[in-house]
Amino acid sequence: SFVTRRRKKMAAQMKKLPPGTLAEEELSPEEMQTLCSEYTKTYDGQISPMWKAAFDGNVKAMKSLQYFYRRAADGFDACNREDRSMPSHVASLRGHLGVLEWLATLHFYDGRFVTNFNLRDDGGHTPLWLAAAWGWEKCVSFLLTLPQVHPVIPNMHGITPEHAARRVGYNEIADAIKVRANELGVNVPENGFWDEPDKRFYVKEPELPPDADEDDDDDDEDME
Repeated sequence: SFVTRRRKKMAAQMKKLPPGTLAEEELSPEEMQTLCSEYTKTYDGQISPMWKAAFDGNVKAMKSLQYFYRRAADGFDACNREDRSMPSHVASLRGHLGVLEWLATLHFYDGRFVTNFNLRDDGGHTPLWLAAAWGWEKCVSFLLTLPQVHPVIPNMHGITPEHAARRVGYNEIADAIKVRANELGVNVPENGFWDEPDKRFYVKEPELPPDADEDDDDDDEDME
């Protein structure tokens, strides 16, 4: 039938997940249930089990939650509702490279990534910003290899990941971010400032010297 042929075509087009992405490949149902119960029994409606597992760097628990309870790895069902941070944020903050690597393997049937690595928390921080500010070099290096990661998204105060790393002495990390920004052609404009409501950079106009207005008035008088 048409439906059967359509399903077969979609299955053939589906992008295959890398080995080790799914929990059932390495864990038994009993092991998955044990891991899930460890993180679901204290769920208070604010901090999701998936977020807690990411906080601990427990990739097996995250895989189990995704498979056994169909818990989302990104989005509303996975976030910490206190600060709108996602598992990718807390993994970057704590330097859990394995969590980031697993999140990057997840995608929908049409190839779109499940995890939005450019999402900002309440303070405007992206996962790259947090990893850079805390000096997790391996996490930063990995995030910069992902084509969907934008390297210069600032926090709500206009501080970019490069500046966040450089201001606390992680100059090698800052240089790597700058190189990636150059490759993508997305550097912050010179004299640029971040406008949080508009979510974009603007370029400051050069300030005129104090006597510029007086000179203009003199010119007008001469023309008269």
